[in-house]
Amino acid sequence: MNVSLHQKYLQIVVEDDNAFLHKAIAYAEKYFSKSYRLSRTVLILDDGERLKKDYLINWAYHVCLQGEQNKAQSNEYVMPDLEYLLDFTYLPIRIKIVGKNALVEHVKIALRILNAKRVILKMDKPNATARRYIATLFDEYYLGCDRDEIYLDCMKPCFWDNIINLVSFKVVHNVILDFDYESFKSRGGLGGFHESFLTTQERELRASYMILESSLQDDFQVIKKRYLQLAKEYHPDNVFGQDSIVIDSYNERFRTIQEAYEKIRKALFIAS
Repeated sequence: MNVSLHQKYLQIVVEDDNAFLHKAIAYAEKYFSKSYRLSRTVLILDDGERLKKDYLINWAYHVCLQGEQNKAQSNEYVMPDLEYLLDFTYLPIRIKIVGKNALVEHVKIALRILNAKRVILKMDKPNATARRYIATLFDEYYLGCDRDEIYLDCMKPCFWDNIINLVSFKVVHNVILDFDYESFKSRGGLGGFHESFLTTQERELRASYMILESSLQDDFQVIKKRYLQLAKEYHPDNVFGQDSIVIDSYNERFRTIQEAYEKIRKALFIAS
């Protein structure tokens, strides 16, 4: 069982044989007029019932926490902050019903270049357990995080030598962390250490392709489409009013996306 934040809703994932499930469904049906039961899901859409939502999330959180304290694996599990979850109870709540062995999640982590001073550890999906563990693992270089990104300082001495030694396949509670070793080995697209013969311009161009999550073989129209998608996703307006670390990161990411696109566009224009 776990409680997590998604882009459009808060989610309570609970096994179908968990005693909490029947109590939670009964609570939802009794106290929420816009509670909808599907085959494996209960959706609670009442935006005006935040106090009742707070109670449900608080209840689920502590049931989940109590369950983990009774497991031998609990020393590896990091619960998300309850206060953090309660900040988002204006969102709908989704109760997802799963089989007993269906709670294992697989999170892939890759390294991406942000600029000359920062790199990003990009998760393929938001996961609070993975985010907390990664932040702790790379604590020496940690700068801040977003829902699916962790920002690291790559200017510290021996960063590239040390970071590769920290990367390994890891299981943390019900989450499998799968680090993309090749992205770390290639320094986020700058090339491995054996490729130091590349010019500064060539390294910057490779970094630009990685920033746009593209490859050197991609057609310009594919790159342009990816640029527009990323520019929309990381536009600073999307995080207006949020934490200053997140806002600054979005501003920086938006700027580097634009700069990367211009470098690739100019390089391809010259080459043609």
